[in-house]
Amino acid sequence: MTAAVPGESLGAASRVRRTPYLHPLDPAVHTDTVWRLARARDLAALGRVETTRGWIAGRLTAPGADPARDARLCLGPGGDMVGAAWVGRTSGVAGRVVELVLGPEATRADGTGLLDFAVTRCRETLGGPDGVEQATLSCFVSEGEHTTRAALRDHGFGSPRAYHRMSVAPDGPLPPVPAVPGAVVRPLREEADLRAFHRAKNQAYAAEEAGKEEDSFDAWARWYRSDPGVDPEQCALLELDGRVVGFVNITDRMLDSRGVAYVRQLGIDPSVRGRGLGAVLLRWALGEARRRRRTGMVLTVDQENVRARALYRRLGWRVESRWDDVRRTVTLPRGGHG
Repeated sequence: MTAAVPGESLGAASRVRRTPYLHPLDPAVHTDTVWRLARARDLAALGRVETTRGWIAGRLTAPGADPARDARLCLGPGGDMVGAAWVGRTSGVAGRVVELVLGPEATRADGTGLLDFAVTRCRETLGGPDGVEQATLSCFVSEGEHTTRAALRDHGFGSPRAYHRMSVAPDGPLPPVPAVPGAVVRPLREEADLRAFHRAKNQAYAAEEAGKEEDSFDAWARWYRSDPGVDPEQCALLELDGRVVGFVNITDRMLDSRGVAYVRQLGIDPSVRGRGLGAVLLRWALGEARRRRRTGMVLTVDQENVRARALYRRLGWRVESRWDDVRRTVTLPRGGHG
């Protein structure tokens, strides 16, 4: 059973409450509790723990986050926490994102109550100085999170975009990769490299994946530096004849839970695809994982990206779970009030 929320006495009336009871979430007090809940969810849905405490702490305190307004806990009938949700934005991704964590004891109604909060909070951000009257709210959910999926369906989330989570062990001989004349992979070393990394990211992802959008360097740099597990020494640029044409962003977001390196982003300029450069970049990443004694590497790839999935399989990666990015449109009601 998960721990009760510190300092909260619900009383008999609240314990028999049929509708979900939501409580403010304070990262300074509740991060460990949310982490324990996420670990229980991972075990039930995936059969292993993926979420780290650092990832939870980082997402709750990401740039622009206001936990007092953007996050809530859900308490079960006995006063124990059974779920949590928070709404935020990620640089380079259009719309808003809701992180919904339901533990094994959470009900469909608990999930719906947290989504009520998330949609209301998203609606409250509309109609401001920029005049935006609608936004997309998305949620990333694994195939094994059945209660979460049911709550999302109840709340009108749909149009799933499917993703595969793939992994590979870096032991044994590195896969043979044909050399590409003029191709050089080099780690980030200075601010100019970070700016080149950002330009390459925008170029590689331009209109490639639903929900992506270009972002400014300053906005992206704030996100990059606060991303849980970020390590510039594990990030690299790919140059072809001296021109930056690709990048890879490897983080330690799963190091404490699985001992693996996580490929957060990888991209190649569309103008030079089909020349084996992605394989060159991945082989470098695998070599780095081996040098750092990681137990494996993990990445998440769009199911529609057939070329990328074929490359990963050719280099020994295998699918270990499936995920969906589900969405709904949140609209400002007539009169401009949420």
